[in-house]
Amino acid sequence: MPPFLKAPNLRHLRMVQIVGKLGGVSRASRELHSSQPTVTQAVANHEIDVGVKLFDRCVTGTYPTTGGQQYLRRLDRFFDILDTAIEQIMAPSGSEPSLRILPVERLVTGTQLRALIAASHQSQLRATARSLGRSPTSLFRSARTLERTLNKPLFERTLQGPVLNRTGQCLALAFQRALREIELARGEIHITKTRGGLELIVGTLPMAGSHTLAEAARRFVTAYPAVTLRLVSGGYHKLITDLTQSRIDMIFGRLGKPDWAQQIQEEALFRDNYCLLARPDHPLAGKNQVTIAELAYFQWVVPPRGTPRRARIEAIFAGTGTSPRFHIEASSPTISRTLLLDSDTITLMPQSEVRQDIDLGTLVQLRCTNVDHVLSCHTPYKGVTTRSDWLPTEAHTAFVDSLRQVTAQFGLVRPLARARRRKNAGH
Repeated sequence: MPPFLKAPNLRHLRMVQIVGKLGGVSRASRELHSSQPTVTQAVANHEIDVGVKLFDRCVTGTYPTTGGQQYLRRLDRFFDILDTAIEQIMAPSGSEPSLRILPVERLVTGTQLRALIAASHQSQLRATARSLGRSPTSLFRSARTLERTLNKPLFERTLQGPVLNRTGQCLALAFQRALREIELARGEIHITKTRGGLELIVGTLPMAGSHTLAEAARRFVTAYPAVTLRLVSGGYHKLITDLTQSRIDMIFGRLGKPDWAQQIQEEALFRDNYCLLARPDHPLAGKNQVTIAELAYFQWVVPPRGTPRRARIEAIFAGTGTSPRFHIEASSPTISRTLLLDSDTITLMPQSEVRQDIDLGTLVQLRCTNVDHVLSCHTPYKGVTTRSDWLPTEAHTAFVDSLRQVTAQFGLVRPLARARRRKNAGH
């Protein structure tokens, strides 16, 4: 679960937003058709809740502090996402005109917002309810009340019980994206405080370059000790889904934007080369030149079929009339390393993934110039994938900068990768 578990009070958040936009409580109260004491109390309570002064009060008005400006920027995005989602649901013909013009805080409560997100992840419903101090039944009931409020079906009946329909899923996704903005807003204003509160969630793909990532992470946490950096491993399609649903902030690893993923953008940082690996006392380790026939003689540990690395291994032996024994398949780099250290097996890995093993002498590169064209030709780009509408915090920008610096220091950046980054930035 994200760090901000308390359901937000949407009406109070709107009051904070309007005070910031109009520069005064009296103007905001007239805009919102609320009394001045109500608006004043809502803003004051919210400042206490956030733990930071958001406004400076003076005789000419109420103006955002520096931290308040940051907070209001996120708050605007929060309401933009929610207002757009509600408008899209209410827009089809036959909807109530009076409902269409109502602001989101008049239609949805923070509890309903949280409940619908929980209902979209039914496997986590019980844990979410416990963290919110609610029962799963009451949390689910709160989500169902939105159907009556919006006069739109959000659930459909199945053998497993009610589940969100397409409209409900789209609304839950928008709620989740919006809520992440509030989480970032609350964490961002504490970025220099020892109390912390900001969490960066980075999805990491297999063979992303663990040494590169570890060094970037080390530099980042040294510069931002109050920020939590959470690294989440997973497959590409799983992480892309998490990214579009704002469960993670970015992905580090191989780039390969699907045609359907128009809402994401990529920044290429480097292009990896592959290398042949074995343990230091492997029979082939001391040879100045290894032949393809010698490579084929030993057993290999290989990734599953269909992966880029497996295709590259098979390309080494294509058309040679010889092939090694592919008796061991392992997608885990840790298992592959262990097998290499304990046997005469061979494998192929990205250089960025095993740089530290080679530097420490734990593993050695086998030299086989006959396959250099296979190891370096058309290697995949690696870099950072984010949402197109992403607004990074200072800490997020600093972490990406750390990745750029580390890849440049390790000599991994290529001119073509820089060109690709500029191209994506223009989309």
